[in-house]
Amino acid sequence: MRRTWLSLVAAVVIGSAIPAYAAPQLAPAGPAETVLSLPDSSTTGAPDAVSGVLDPLLDDASLGGSVGAIVLDVATGAVVYQREAAMSRSLASNQKVFTALAILDALGPEGRIETTVTWDPATSTLTLVGAGDPTLASIAASGSSLADLADQVMGQVSGDVSLRYDTSLFDGPGIAPGWDPDYPALGIAAQVSPLVVDRSRIGGDEVRRPDPALAAAEAFAVLLADRGVTVGDIADGASAGQVIATTTSEPIAVMVETMLTESDNDMAEILDHLAGAEASGVGSFESGAAATLATLQSLGIPVSGAVFVDGSGLSYEDVASPLTLASAVSLTSSATAPAWTWPVVLGLPIAGLTGTLADRFADADTQAAAGFVRAKTGTLIGVSTLAGTVVDADGRLLAFAVMSDATTDVDSSRAALDRAAAALADCGCRA
Repeated sequence: MRRTWLSLVAAVVIGSAIPAYAAPQLAPAGPAETVLSLPDSSTTGAPDAVSGVLDPLLDDASLGGSVGAIVLDVATGAVVYQREAAMSRSLASNQKVFTALAILDALGPEGRIETTVTWDPATSTLTLVGAGDPTLASIAASGSSLADLADQVMGQVSGDVSLRYDTSLFDGPGIAPGWDPDYPALGIAAQVSPLVVDRSRIGGDEVRRPDPALAAAEAFAVLLADRGVTVGDIADGASAGQVIATTTSEPIAVMVETMLTESDNDMAEILDHLAGAEASGVGSFESGAAATLATLQSLGIPVSGAVFVDGSGLSYEDVASPLTLASAVSLTSSATAPAWTWPVVLGLPIAGLTGTLADRFADADTQAAAGFVRAKTGTLIGVSTLAGTVVDADGRLLAFAVMSDATTDVDSSRAALDRAAAALADCGCRA
């Protein structure tokens, strides 16, 4: 009898703890190679049973005839199935899997982010210093909040004060290559800043504030005024003086799980910049991409043909192969995974239950796989991806990645990918 999905998930998580890891090496200069080396499949090949099940499903017209896929046995690394597995394609939100690894490598799952306020009595200036915390809230919360900072400032300053906000941790443009400049107004992603509050939303809507850092400073000024501190001018500027207030975020692990489960674009971009800042001193799209590539290389994940330009996958210029993607998923789910990678496994949405998969795997031909598939979704116009893990009918844990970059309809292409994942859950995949 097949085990329940809860026991299967527990088995995966319990089996993933392991040894210390080596610090990542810097990514080599120059363009990435275009040819990938596939794992040895000489002992398993692509079993006829698997090919017979998956090939017709991946030939679905909604996927547009341009599909790359690979299925790996997590325990052995053997290839169970492959189709154009070495060809790089647009990642869409599966880029977030790589971003998760980069920030976990940089700060660790227990790392926290401290947002501070400095005070320069000589100029009567307070400075709100952006530290790259994507979860900073305006009111008191379980993690960091501006209200917490305002409470600490009260009583330490008097008279009228000037307020500065320091965004020097990040540099470069706030919009990535390949992004539509209207993304903030469309509610897709905010301009990337190390200082944001309330996820940069306007009035609880999805529309993002045009200047997240200024909005955070203005919100802080209101909180200070409520506590009797009169704020005069507000401007961007470097911090000066001594730290007089600190608020601390929840652990990085919580952020990573939220980012993956909800596919949070803003969180992904800030965490990617933060990984870049940890590696190079300043966060940017470029330093984040370099940090991500370096992390994957340090883990032994094949990266030939991979190109990263942001942390969320909103750009079509983010590309990697199914092999790169499935290898990352397989590693984090395996008995040889570095201990710090565990939030990736827990953050992957559960089919039919959580996050971006909560309303999927509900059709008659996929609902039996609900709970047995954990996977990251990815969608852009013309692009549909799904990568994660599934337990097959033999009880074997498989890692898979299916990527299409010529889809004709969002709903039908997602349904086609769900059917492929469900077929793996039902298949007896041993050769």
